[in-house]
Amino acid sequence: ADIAILEEPEHLNWYHPGRRWNNKFQYVVGIVHTNYLDYVSREEGGNMKKNFVRSINSLVCRAYCDKVIKLSGAVQHLPKSEICNVHGVSPKFLESSKPSEDSSDPKRSKFRKGIYFMGKALWAKGYSELLELLSRHKKSSGSNIPLDVYGSGPDFKDIVSRAENNGLSLNFLGAKDHQDSSFRDYKVFINPSLSDVVATTTAEALAMGKFVIVAEHPSNHFFAQFPNCMVYNTEEEFSECVRKALREEPHPLSDEDRYRLTWEAATERLINVAEPGRKRNLTGQALDQLSWTTHHLLTNIEQFRKFAGAGHGTKHAPEDIKELNGEMYSGSGFFDRSRARAQKSC
Repeated sequence: ADIAILEEPEHLNWYHPGRRWNNKFQYVVGIVHTNYLDYVSREEGGNMKKNFVRSINSLVCRAYCDKVIKLSGAVQHLPKSEICNVHGVSPKFLESSKPSEDSSDPKRSKFRKGIYFMGKALWAKGYSELLELLSRHKKSSGSNIPLDVYGSGPDFKDIVSRAENNGLSLNFLGAKDHQDSSFRDYKVFINPSLSDVVATTTAEALAMGKFVIVAEHPSNHFFAQFPNCMVYNTEEEFSECVRKALREEPHPLSDEDRYRLTWEAATERLINVAEPGRKRNLTGQALDQLSWTTHHLLTNIEQFRKFAGAGHGTKHAPEDIKELNGEMYSGSGFFDRSRARAQKSC
């Protein structure tokens, strides 16, 4: 093949000990869509880990990619990068927002439910921001915002406990596929997460014709162009967005906005932004080669691999990947120490 597209090139290549993708393919494009710096900064020793991961991400993207596409500006600066959202949504979400021909009263709302939020039950997935915003709203207005919450995960019990302690009106309903027909009844989707690069759930909610309420953040700049997207900067603006969304009706999706959310449009954007630029000069090529040489040397040293969190004996893939047992390879690397201590204390 002439072209390779690497999903999450930084993650894919952290521990890659082999040859350069650029030597196997004529042109390599990396698509970055996870904010690992935000996640790692929330761990113990977050600032040190964040700086380490930032450097490694830059090193491997320079070494293995000819161009890097960031879905939004929420991702760190990377060599050879451009910002473009090249993701779309399933056609099923767009089908649910098509106008109904048998509607007897066009002024009557098609939505029978109010507000919901969904996401894996991790504090980093927007729950910290959500509970803080709802608590501030309750304190300033004297009333709660009723909210249905969908999701499960490691922090679920802690999230439920804090919500109850703060006296919030949250209805935790467990995990459910966003394509489930019951979500069509909701009028408003809230996503206060600041760790996303581009939130798939927000795009899906827009495609279903709902209001979405999001923070002013690089991850939401693509969504801000849609009429049904409400963006807030402050806690007061958040409360006003909620009141307005419950008071008014979402705008019908225009053909242009509907197409903008499709995978066809996303593919067109990918083709345009991935177009090769001018050839790298000798200095740039030398930096690319030096980056690969440095990374290749380090990832072939077993002690460094263990320190960096690759685990024991992971340099070569097992003969049968189906028999891979992750516990056999886990180690107490730089990124595993806090987890190891937590497991010992349990």
